[in-house]
Amino acid sequence: MNVLAIRVVNDVFLRANAAPSDLALWCLHGFADCGAAFAHLFETPLGRRVRMMAPDLPGFGASPRGDHGGTIADHVATLLGLIEEETPDMKIGLVGHSVGSVIAAEAARQLGPRCAGMFSIEGNLTADDAYFSGQAVDYENAADFKNLFTNKIWERSADSIILRLYHGGLMQADAGAMWTFGRDVKSYSRDDQPGHVLKALDCPVHYFWCADNTPETTQKFLRDHALPNTEVTGTSHWPMLDAPDKVGACLELFFRVG
Repeated sequence: MNVLAIRVVNDVFLRANAAPSDLALWCLHGFADCGAAFAHLFETPLGRRVRMMAPDLPGFGASPRGDHGGTIADHVATLLGLIEEETPDMKIGLVGHSVGSVIAAEAARQLGPRCAGMFSIEGNLTADDAYFSGQAVDYENAADFKNLFTNKIWERSADSIILRLYHGGLMQADAGAMWTFGRDVKSYSRDDQPGHVLKALDCPVHYFWCADNTPETTQKFLRDHALPNTEVTGTSHWPMLDAPDKVGACLELFFRVG
């Protein structure tokens, strides 16, 4: 039986299983989300075969912000610290959802040959992918930005349980953490830097996506740069929640789990 353990490590709320493997998959959530976005993956065959870790990044979910800086570099440092604390002797696979893929890709660069692969789930590739989170640059007040963002998600959530869940998570998020991270992501995304960083990684990469949720500029980037990818249909921006078996099966193939 797969047992999901929940604990706090260095003030970070962490979900983890105890599957016996020499590979640890670290799963990074999207903007102002939390590790619960990956909860259904723990219940797939993947979750019974490979070690999985899903932290709430500082300022989001159940992790307090404290004195965390909140930039991309700060989140990368937090992730690398957790990796050394929890899985110091294991090969590392990185799974990034949405803007979490930016953190994962930068961590992959620093991990070097220890990184077994980088799997992006509708992750940021182009400047257009930072459209919503990047609106933080238009606000001088963090609380005003949080109100704008959460209200927009609420307005779109009438017929979507997943967006209702996301909205509930947003209400827990630290406004300053959202604002700082959103502004940094906007700056980082100039000239489609996220996609170019992903493309340049030395480790294997894979992109999982649905056209319904992906800007045309991002679809063009995938085509123009021939990024290895899997396109699915009928999923939300959170396929880990509404199609966990599809995501899990693709992860198993990519990381050669079995």
